[in-house]
Amino acid sequence: MKQQGFWCLFLSLVLVVSGAFCESREPQHLNAWKRMPTRGICAHRGASDTHPENTIAAFREAIRLGAHMIEFDVALTSDGALVLLHDATLDRTTNGTGPVSAQSLSELQELDAGGWKADSFRGERIPTLAAALAVMPDNIWLNVHLKGGAELAEKVTRALVQHERLHQAFLACGAAAARAAKRVNQSVLICNMQDQGNSRKYVDETIEMQADFIQLFGGDSVDPAHTRLLRARRVAINFCCSNQAEQVAALFEAGVEFPLVDRLSAMLKVSDQVGIARLRPVYRSRLKRPGLARPSSRLLQEHRLAKGAAQQGLALSREQYFTSTAQSIFRYDTQWRLLQEQPIRVAGVNHIGAIDYHDGHLWIGMLHGPVNGKHDPQLDRSVIARIRASDLTVIQTWDISHDVTWIDPVCFDGRYLWVGDLSDLGIHRYAIEGEKLVRQGVFRYPSGMHFSQGLRIVGNKLYTIHTFGDQDGLFEFDLPEQLTEEIQRPTRVWAIAENRAHLEGFDFLPGKPHHIWHAQGAYVDHYELGEFKRTGGSELP
Repeated sequence: MKQQGFWCLFLSLVLVVSGAFCESREPQHLNAWKRMPTRGICAHRGASDTHPENTIAAFREAIRLGAHMIEFDVALTSDGALVLLHDATLDRTTNGTGPVSAQSLSELQELDAGGWKADSFRGERIPTLAAALAVMPDNIWLNVHLKGGAELAEKVTRALVQHERLHQAFLACGAAAARAAKRVNQSVLICNMQDQGNSRKYVDETIEMQADFIQLFGGDSVDPAHTRLLRARRVAINFCCSNQAEQVAALFEAGVEFPLVDRLSAMLKVSDQVGIARLRPVYRSRLKRPGLARPSSRLLQEHRLAKGAAQQGLALSREQYFTSTAQSIFRYDTQWRLLQEQPIRVAGVNHIGAIDYHDGHLWIGMLHGPVNGKHDPQLDRSVIARIRASDLTVIQTWDISHDVTWIDPVCFDGRYLWVGDLSDLGIHRYAIEGEKLVRQGVFRYPSGMHFSQGLRIVGNKLYTIHTFGDQDGLFEFDLPEQLTEEIQRPTRVWAIAENRAHLEGFDFLPGKPHHIWHAQGAYVDHYELGEFKRTGGSELP
């Protein structure tokens, strides 16, 4: 926050004279993938006008709408856990009663924190700080309002360090809590909330404190002389709170950088009008393994399917796109307009997994899943079907139940057919010899990744997406020349957000090797993968 380049320093001097301001407050250690917003809309307790405040649902909606900052409140439980709740008591926003501090974490997580807002949110829980951080992009400001003193400040700072959020989170707190936080980590950012107001005295005290943020409070306007002084001292300027379009526009005009709002969708339209682009979320995996690189992934679009669904997987060709549910395949044009829905029926199996496209055909794995909520392992079967992509007709099947117990993703790379097995955590490789499939070994990955949800082979690289384990994301592996039972270790991982469902199938966008579409039920999500490079002269389909 304090170390800036020459030009930003020059512009800071200019603003004292002319009222202009430097449009970059980015710490130098951040790269372009994690550039932080210089101004925009702060979602007060998340998208709190339409969703229950301080819940994961409210945060996801704020991220979806393109908020530039999210404010939330952190408190301590009786057993020292960090949870998100604004009030000192549970009565207003949960079905519980009494002080938050008198309840343990396990007791609090039994409460309903959403039903008070609307029946559709019934069952929403009080989130922990860790759960909230897990859904946050890397490039959104986190306005962490502390509902406590030194002990809380120390614990929250340690959590921010552990979750690698120091570059984007700041503690909104008083002077004593700020000192406690700095004792834990000098790099933690502070928003001065000591004697909060909308006065020159508050401005001067914030500058003297060397805080990184100020949160002006009260009144209908701010003095531009105050904002010019704050900018000259590199203090970011929040204002709490406003929900009227005219006032928010005036706050931006006066130099406020982040107005806190409840009416998020409406106030984002104001920031649109003044030329502030909505945030496109950037994510980065928190996995730490020797030799594992963690490039960022940028969510470019969440596209709702007007018809059809993508609950299992998707596959892309240059001319058409395809998705799968447990029972059907859907064929679309490249704008995701539905062309055909085709139920797939193959004897002995009843469930489709992730799918793949290659050279005019779809490849799908089918298993016999639970019926009426009951699973009979005696009926387990694994069948591969090849389907003509032009009309979704099944033209060939292979039963590989003797090798694979619980089939899901499949991928045909033009030479080999690769098949994921949920039961043995391996990816089986087959050669097609005449009408037969001949198994030629298994690719083994770490057991902590659980099972593969989607699979692609590109040149000498294997890409597989995982969820439900302790190692989630889209992983890249080097393919060994010979497949053995040796565990292979991933070389890179990209974080993919679970916006509406757990991670499912994906495919690379033809012609754009660093872009993927990802299946999310009624939605398909478009990502740009950071630091994605083609290797070995290989081309993505």
